[in-house]
Amino acid sequence: MTARETTMPDPERPLSRAREQAEEALLETPRPHPGALPPGPGIFANRPFVWLMISFAVSQLGFWAFYLGVVGEAGYRFRATPFQLAVLFSAFSVGFIPLTVPFGMVVDRWSPKLTMLLGTLAAATGVAVALAARSVAWLDVAFFLDGVGAAMAIPARGSLTGLLVEESALVRANGTLNSASMLAVIVGPGVAAVLEAGKRFDPSIYWYALATIAAGGALGLLIPDRRADPAPGPGFAGEIAGGFRVAWLAPELRRLLFLSGAAYLFTTVLVAFEPLFVREVLHRGVDVLGFLWAAHGVGAFAGAAALARSRRASGREVPLIGASLVVAGVGFLAYVGTGSLGVAVAGTAVLGVGFAWYLSLSQALIQRVAAEDLRGRVTGVVGMLQEAAGLACALLLAAIGTLVTRVQPYLVWSAVALVASGILGLRGARRFRPVTAGPPDADA
Repeated sequence: MTARETTMPDPERPLSRAREQAEEALLETPRPHPGALPPGPGIFANRPFVWLMISFAVSQLGFWAFYLGVVGEAGYRFRATPFQLAVLFSAFSVGFIPLTVPFGMVVDRWSPKLTMLLGTLAAATGVAVALAARSVAWLDVAFFLDGVGAAMAIPARGSLTGLLVEESALVRANGTLNSASMLAVIVGPGVAAVLEAGKRFDPSIYWYALATIAAGGALGLLIPDRRADPAPGPGFAGEIAGGFRVAWLAPELRRLLFLSGAAYLFTTVLVAFEPLFVREVLHRGVDVLGFLWAAHGVGAFAGAAALARSRRASGREVPLIGASLVVAGVGFLAYVGTGSLGVAVAGTAVLGVGFAWYLSLSQALIQRVAAEDLRGRVTGVVGMLQEAAGLACALLLAAIGTLVTRVQPYLVWSAVALVASGILGLRGARRFRPVTAGPPDADA
């Protein structure tokens, strides 16, 4: 589509209000919210953003403990098969995919803060279901509820970050958020691994998860209730379509859709088969699975912290996302390519570095390109595609689950495919010129 076609629609074929909003958003430079911190002071001088970061980090302590608890209970207590594990991870996507874009619209039209708190409540309900689990089917329900909570929280947090932070600091703000999150990946599974010492499952991990998720929600009450100033919309269906249209018409976001789909398609193989890899290839218990996740968190924390200090990443997100997938794929390959625990620890740490870069850069790209009152929906669109790719992979694994006798070859080829996707992303990103997002921040 040419610039003339975008700005001068044919009068004989009038565009709908949703299309006008979407196309105007592509031509408009997003402005910081009036409540955002002005240029000059650094990220940590922005008290509302700091509360968001702390709330997110504490909630993530609970999420990762809950995640390890569900995976450990399925794999070690209930001795789940590859088919059952694939169905388990599909349950999260079934809750997330149909709801994330509608909740993104709720975020854009209502309150990001309150939507995020409702997501915390849904996640806590999922933990309560896991506490009562008597079979893998109960864990499916718990993961479904967690997917519903994520469908609320992810668009809300992405929109709220853009409302609290100056545009030129978006990459650094998202790097800081992900640093806090990845610190939780270290501590959450680490504590869980101590609670789960040995090869038997201990449900006390769920009480720890419930307490930290509740604490994160309580801290979220301290975040100001900043809201976008939306233009009059064309109705529910039109507003949902507007989020899809912006995500597809903006070349940078369209490239992000491809890279995000590839990232989640291939890493879902690891997510689904990791408990079996640890049990059957590394010959270790659920406690070692927790320590491997903590090692992943160490790498992710280091990667996110480095990106949080970067002054040059803003406007260069697309090629850097491609590079991040190459790094993640190399770490993935090292993790699953041998039966050595030491190599696996190093590999999962490198995987963490690459995936932390991907997460921070993709969030900053959406916040930079999408208009203020479209960020929730566009974040929902990207999240929906990610989970759809993961769901497709999980369903495929479920279909062939009874045929899988060794998980390692599937993991190795998935790692190779992730590296190839990153290389393709780097090649395709050559046509995107760096964009100057605004004046740099003063602090490092």
